[in-house]
Amino acid sequence: MNQRTHAWIAIRTIALLEDGGKSKDLVKLIKPHAAKAAIGAWIPDLVDAKRAGSQIGKHVLKMKPYKGKVLKERFIAEKEELLERLGKSRLMSSYIDNDTSLKTHWWNKPYKGDIKVPGQHLANRAMAMSVMMRDLLIMGDQKVDKLLPGAVRFAKNIDSKARTKAEQVALYFFMLSHFISDACMPCHADARKISAYNKGKGLHHELETRWSGIVKTKFDKKKLLPVSSSIKPDKILKDAKEVDARFGLKFKPKSIPNLVAGDVWLELINICRGSFAVASIIASPKPSKYPYSNKVRIVHLDKLFPENSSEKLKDLDRMVMHDAVLNNAIIWRHIWQQAIPAKMKKKKKKTA
Repeated sequence: MNQRTHAWIAIRTIALLEDGGKSKDLVKLIKPHAAKAAIGAWIPDLVDAKRAGSQIGKHVLKMKPYKGKVLKERFIAEKEELLERLGKSRLMSSYIDNDTSLKTHWWNKPYKGDIKVPGQHLANRAMAMSVMMRDLLIMGDQKVDKLLPGAVRFAKNIDSKARTKAEQVALYFFMLSHFISDACMPCHADARKISAYNKGKGLHHELETRWSGIVKTKFDKKKLLPVSSSIKPDKILKDAKEVDARFGLKFKPKSIPNLVAGDVWLELINICRGSFAVASIIASPKPSKYPYSNKVRIVHLDKLFPENSSEKLKDLDRMVMHDAVLNNAIIWRHIWQQAIPAKMKKKKKKTA
C-alpha cells in the first residue's frame, strides 16, 4: 500500500473506534493529533526509516512451500483451522471460505515465510511495536496518565520531559498501523515472483495504485502535511468515512472483536497466512501448477479474473480495506486494554 492509502487506513481506524464507543479514552487521546500524526502511517516506507526498525524485510512475510524435513506440521494450516484462527468478523474469512479453487492438497501442504534475516518480518515488527506502545503508555505525561486508568506510582520519579506525550502516542500508533495494514496486502505474504513489486510493473504495483486512486487526494501527504495544524479532527474523520462508499465498506463499530489469537505476533502470522491464501486464489496464471508456481513474473490486474472482472476486483478491494481498518482497531484497542491494570478492568466490568 502506498502513502495515501496508509494514511486513510490509520485515520479511518480512529473513526471506527470512536463509533464503537468502547475506546473513548484512547480516541480522546489520539484523535486531536490525527492530521499531525498522519506521517507516522508512511514513515516506515521512507528511506531514512530503514536505518532504524523499518527494514524492507519487516514489511512482508512472504510464504512459499516449506522443504524442511522437521516440524512440517507447524507450517500446515488446513482451511477450517485457518478460518477458526481468523474469526468471523474479517471479510477475509468469508472470501477464503467461499473459494473453491484451492483444493485440499493445497491446504494440506506446509508453507513458511521466506525470511532472509531471521526475526525480521511483519509479525515481529508489530509485536515489538505493540510491546513498546504499552511501555510508552504507562510512562505517559499528565495528559496521557489522566486518560489511562490506574495509577503508575513510579511516574513521579521520571523527568517530566522524558514522559510520553499524546502526540507521540498518536504517531507510534500510526506507525504500527503501517505494518498491520501491510499484512492485509496479499502480495506482501506471497513469495512468488508474480507478487513482487517488479519496479512498478504488475499485480503488486497495480493493486496499490488502484487503491490509492479510490482513496483519492484528500489523504495525499501534500494535503496533510502543510496544513496539518488547521485540519479539524472531526473534519478529517468525516473525510475518512466518506471513502467507505467508494470501497463499498460497511463496518460494525459496536462489534469490534478482541484478538482471536490473544497475541499480536500470532494474530499477524494468521493474517499473513490468510493473505497468502488470498494471493493464491486471485493470482493463478497456471491453475494446473497449483499449489504453487514461481515461473511467471508479471500478471496484470485486467488478467486476474476472466469473468465478472469488475465485480471481483471490487470484492477484493472491499475485503482488503475493510480488514486493514478492522485489524488496526482490534490491535490498537488490545494495546490500550493491556496497559490498564487487571483490577481496573474488573471494576469496569462490574459497573457496566
